Amino acid sequence: MRSGAKLNPIDLEVLWNRLITVVDEAGYAILRTSMSKIVVEARDFGALLLDADGQLLISDAGVASKIGTNSIAARELLKHFPRETLCPGDMLITNNPWWIMGHLNDVAVVAPLFYRRRLVGFAECMAHMSDIGGCLSASPMEVYEEGLIIPPTRIMAQGRENETFFNLLKANVRVPLQISSDLRALISGCQVMQRGLERFLSDTHMPDLRKLGSAIIAHSRNAMRQAIRAAIPDGTYRGETLIEGSGSPLEIKVQVTAGDGELDIDFTGSSHQRDVGVNCTLVYTHVWTTYIVKCLLCPALPNNEGMFAPIRVSAPEGSFLNPRFPAPVRLKSSSGHFIPDAIIDALQGVLSEKLVAESGNKFAVLFSGRNRNGRAYSESMFVMGGMGARARKNGLHCASFPANSSNLPIEVLEATVPVRVHHKRIRRDSGGAGACTGGCGQDFEFESLSELPMMVRASHGKLGIPPKGLLGGHDGKTGGILVNGRPVADKTPVTLRKGDVMRLLTPGSGGMRPPTRERERNEAGRLGLQARAVKMPAEETSID
Repeated sequence: MRSGAKLNPIDLEVLWNRLITVVDEAGYAILRTSMSKIVVEARDFGALLLDADGQLLISDAGVASKIGTNSIAARELLKHFPRETLCPGDMLITNNPWWIMGHLNDVAVVAPLFYRRRLVGFAECMAHMSDIGGCLSASPMEVYEEGLIIPPTRIMAQGRENETFFNLLKANVRVPLQISSDLRALISGCQVMQRGLERFLSDTHMPDLRKLGSAIIAHSRNAMRQAIRAAIPDGTYRGETLIEGSGSPLEIKVQVTAGDGELDIDFTGSSHQRDVGVNCTLVYTHVWTTYIVKCLLCPALPNNEGMFAPIRVSAPEGSFLNPRFPAPVRLKSSSGHFIPDAIIDALQGVLSEKLVAESGNKFAVLFSGRNRNGRAYSESMFVMGGMGARARKNGLHCASFPANSSNLPIEVLEATVPVRVHHKRIRRDSGGAGACTGGCGQDFEFESLSELPMMVRASHGKLGIPPKGLLGGHDGKTGGILVNGRPVADKTPVTLRKGDVMRLLTPGSGGMRPPTRERERNEAGRLGLQARAVKMPAEETSID
């Protein structure tokens, strides 16, 4: 393409999609080279392409909280490593929760991308590390206790690893080989993006990404503004939701103000920050706010700086949605995943055909211990609740929403952690009734086979509060945690010994609009239930 040529819509579409494949290839490199199951199976990672000014251009199809963090991390790193000091083969790293994804386990590697000795952009690859050191309880009062804080650091210098950094990292985590391998997977992702971008620019005869990047951002900004104008009349809309937090409930209150194709989303009135790790940094609050707006208004629009531009997000400093450093943030997903519910509550009067009732969310489960050979293990998995009913469709059973995470196969779990899974089944009738019924949660039970004590922590955030139905739909059922038949509080680390049995009951989800007799009959048939013949086991309803 000639440097002075104007991009027409067809050229833009073709080049845009080819650039997306460059980033997708980087994501596949991470997927294929990582060791942690939370990356390989649950796909808790992301890859981003930024322009030379640090603006987000392209993201892969990774988990929502990774692809929505825009360009804050890269911009902050550039304050410590100015562009003129960067060379080909350099890579930078940080896990600052106030810059990226919200807690220390999420680590980002940023690499300057060069073409013909000119800086043309940045690659940013990130993933959830299954261990980052620190204590394993839910009770740290400061982020310092939650693990290793990685300041802006040059992890690669002109293609050579910073050996001192890797030694420091391995000395502070329980599974050094696994974590260092995952980190090298992120490095590989950046290298793949460098090679792919070189091919792209060479094939298209473009000197850099400025013209294409500007067109992508402008197109996305205009598309989002048009969608806002078309769907949300100018005005102010208020919503709220309640979650359990830790020890006392947390309120999420939101005010959405629409005007001239833009949204101002303010969380004033939400609960103050807590001295346990349920706080969400503002970047994480921004992620789930913009994500649900995109889902409601422009689901097919690729993520980039332009998509975010018409959406302003604010929360009072010192609230749990914008905590002051050094607030603990380890369990941020157990509260942040419910931000979309408050926004949907605010907009249900104007977007009734695009809504989803409250979902059952998911357990984030951490297994940590040592095997019979004394070797440490640390693995995470997700156990999904039900997805809320949609405007014209039933909710999905055992589906992660809003986070688009994946389930860990039982075979992989049993091969990685010393447990035997007794069952993993749908919790029948846990979804709320409605013209469209809520998706059901699941009943997941496993037994410890470990000769040594094994620590397990299951974190959710809203086990005892029913997922609300919308527009007259019924609420879904609550969830719970049982160890050897006895209830255990959410987020509590539990030490399991050989033969101990842990059972996780994920919540169902809310229904949509009042139920009808015909709908109830159809739903019974869909689940394969005959009311006269079905008798649920007593333990199935013990804590519902």
